[in-house]
Amino acid sequence: MRTPDPRQPWACVLQNVRYRNGIECPKGSQPLTTSDVYDPFKCAVTGVRLSPPKGPCPPGHRSVPSAEPGKDYECEKTEFGKVGGGGLMCPRGTHPAPVQTPGKPLRCEADKAAPKAPPQPKDGRCPDGTEKKVSEDPFAPVRCVPKGEEPPKAPKAKDYRSYRLPGTLSFDYPRDWHLSDGWKDEVPTLLIQLPLPLEGRQVTLSLARHTPRAQGYVDMNAAIWREKEWHRARELDACLPRDRKAVCLETAGESRTAYLRQEEGYLILSYSAPMDLFKRYLPVYLRLLDTLRLEKPE
Repeated sequence: MRTPDPRQPWACVLQNVRYRNGIECPKGSQPLTTSDVYDPFKCAVTGVRLSPPKGPCPPGHRSVPSAEPGKDYECEKTEFGKVGGGGLMCPRGTHPAPVQTPGKPLRCEADKAAPKAPPQPKDGRCPDGTEKKVSEDPFAPVRCVPKGEEPPKAPKAKDYRSYRLPGTLSFDYPRDWHLSDGWKDEVPTLLIQLPLPLEGRQVTLSLARHTPRAQGYVDMNAAIWREKEWHRARELDACLPRDRKAVCLETAGESRTAYLRQEEGYLILSYSAPMDLFKRYLPVYLRLLDTLRLEKPE
């Protein structure tokens, strides 16, 4: 299964086992974040590291594991496609990032150092200057965090920026949040995350378009039923302005999802966060819904 971690883009996950907060993975496996917006957490087999397959592919493509038995690999378009006559290669310590300048879809931005995870209490005590806090990691349910440390407040109106996919859609999101553009993937997806050193569930917004052409497509009614049955989500009266026909679901204190039917398939706009941060950043999701504009193909 694909993961968003470039150091380990593929992993072996257990079938028919769903990891959820508060439920530990079976022995010999550990929680893993996937690239599937429907099933973002799985239990991955520990001690198994998949080597990226190798094989000849045309420019602008890369070798990926094949789902067909007996086939070693498949050729997949790179995430950002071709720039200038070849794929964009950024120097070590930087990564490609989308921009909205015509003729220059990408630029190289410096990588941010990964924050260290908060320490766990020893002998039931935390170091001086820190205090215990419950986390959503079932393997480390209590962490030591600096006293008085609070996550940033929800952004103000001036802290937003607009993002547009010409001929598709546009919306506002916080300028300090990280946006990953995978709209050219088989299931077009935009992922927006608050850069915080959290354990387990992250503060995340996502937009995904599902069409019958994608492998594993599930129609909108089935997807809604699955969300209700699997996550015990309840249906809200409305969540999209301007009388858009949408179905809105909420799993209390965990996630909120809007399903918007289109001529071909449907859009999913979702928000998830740790329970203690869910209400804090819910206005960010509401701002995205309020500013969402759908465009006709150019």
